[in-house]
Amino acid sequence: MSGDAAPDPGSMPGEKSDRQLARKWLRQQVSARPAVHGRIEDLHRKARTAAVTARAARKRRSRQDRLRATPVTDLSRKSADANPMYLTRVGVLTAEHILELGAGKLRARAGIDANMATKWVSAAESVKAPRDGDGLPATHPRDWAEEDVNLVRALLVLDSVETLRYAPHTQGLSYASDRAKALLRATGWPRWKLNPAAREGTMRSIAELAEWVASGQAEAHLPQVDSHLARHLGAVEQLGAPEQVARLWEYKREDLLALLDKEVP
Repeated sequence: MSGDAAPDPGSMPGEKSDRQLARKWLRQQVSARPAVHGRIEDLHRKARTAAVTARAARKRRSRQDRLRATPVTDLSRKSADANPMYLTRVGVLTAEHILELGAGKLRARAGIDANMATKWVSAAESVKAPRDGDGLPATHPRDWAEEDVNLVRALLVLDSVETLRYAPHTQGLSYASDRAKALLRATGWPRWKLNPAAREGTMRSIAELAEWVASGQAEAHLPQVDSHLARHLGAVEQLGAPEQVARLWEYKREDLLALLDKEVP
């Protein structure tokens, strides 16, 4: 962080030159933000994207499994005049088969009219409708498909990087730049002009931030942040093994499901 002294709020409170000096110093603090914090934010953004992608894949797998497992005899219950015999005798056995053919090919293959073919396709499409649990991993790892492993792995990475990003030492490291951004907004010309009563308090806040920067507290957090980042990266590397993913799922399941519900649409 830049240790240059901030403008003295008692010298010319509210004057144009005082505000300009303050904003110059604040911009220096924003620019001095440690690179490691940007790296952590990037890791967090990528982890969340990976979790969203993995959950979407799990939803697609759930729908596909449901189509594959739903026999046409179950679909016939959705329409009183639907006779599954016309389909089963020509090898159309599941909802998946129906959608693979589509109404036109189904009509030709099963020898049914266009209206009935459309009804069968509509019934099969209803099987694809979203259901509760489509985006959740199977409870027991023994029942996992590849999509379950990928989703749980992505959640473990997201959980780890969120812990890193919002740890007190990480927040302490970025405090000066984050606070400087807020004070830059407060000293922007429209606010400064329209709210003169707040000027003295804003300049006092800048002086307090300057004292905090000069104390070296931000730099004191850097070794701890670097160590935490290294631990995170090491933990992520170990998640390549499905066995490790399953082991962590066993005792972090509730936390991961809560994270899934909160952070991953």
